[in-house]
Amino acid sequence: MPLSLLANIMQSGWDALKIMPTSTVFILGLTTVLGLATSLINMKMTDMKEYKRLQIEQAKVNKEIMDAAKSGNQRKMDRVEKKRNELMSAQNKMSMNTMKVSLVVSIPILFGWKPILDFFGEAVVAYFPFSFPFIPMEMSILSWYFLCSFGTNVIIRRLLGLSFEIDPEEIAVKEDE
Repeated sequence: MPLSLLANIMQSGWDALKIMPTSTVFILGLTTVLGLATSLINMKMTDMKEYKRLQIEQAKVNKEIMDAAKSGNQRKMDRVEKKRNELMSAQNKMSMNTMKVSLVVSIPILFGWKPILDFFGEAVVAYFPFSFPFIPMEMSILSWYFLCSFGTNVIIRRLLGLSFEIDPEEIAVKEDE
């Protein structure tokens, strides 16, 4: 399929990109490439072990806050709040790395959007199969790009290990330390 799609574009020129399903697949591919590039850069710039440790620590602190609130122990609540503030400071530093990557990647994308939007214009590039609030049935490049972006980024981040779920056992192990 991808080779026949590429051959179709080569034979009929760039205008073939405006016709479905070529436009649909092209934008899906574009979002996948951009999402993969952004995620790979994030992987290089983020210490994932530290990130996961901070997430586990945050879950532990949240549990301690709930326990302190239930018991009404103000002294414990103050101690946990102090710990939470320190943890938030460390998380903010890690978030800055992610924001820097997003900014660096966003700038070229923003400059590239003008020619892409001019090329596709108001062309319908995809159809949404059923009526759904806030999602049009006939999708322009912007609506299809954002829908593809959300979907592909979730999958890419999971495959690369950039997002994860914390097991309650991991919190319990950390509590024992």
